[in-house]
Amino acid sequence: MSPKYLLYFLMGGIIVSAVSYFGGAGRSVLSSFLAMMPALSIITATLIYKEAGVDATVSYAKGLILFSPAWFCYIVAFIYLLPRMELWKAMAVSVSLYFVVAFLTRAVMQELL
Repeated sequence: MSPKYLLYFLMGGIIVSAVSYFGGAGRSVLSSFLAMMPALSIITATLIYKEAGVDATVSYAKGLILFSPAWFCYIVAFIYLLPRMELWKAMAVSVSLYFVVAFLTRAVMQELL
């Protein structure tokens, strides 16, 4: 494995660890803020830009917009389902919904473009 991919892995792990730490410590607002902060997107965009240039980075950013409706449906479903079923079931249904909405959004956008 290339050392740069190990660095990428560690950078992502630090963010996930910080979010988990603050969430577990009862600081859910800070945890949510860190999770939604564009830090991971900034890092990813920088690394894509460095590896593949402007076009690949713009394509990545457009993908973030394209899949935002799917993410929103996922999180709303998870908030609704978690108090009503076990964690893993709520997560499975929510992630499944994410994939369905993402697929449909992508299909509709391809038809429009």
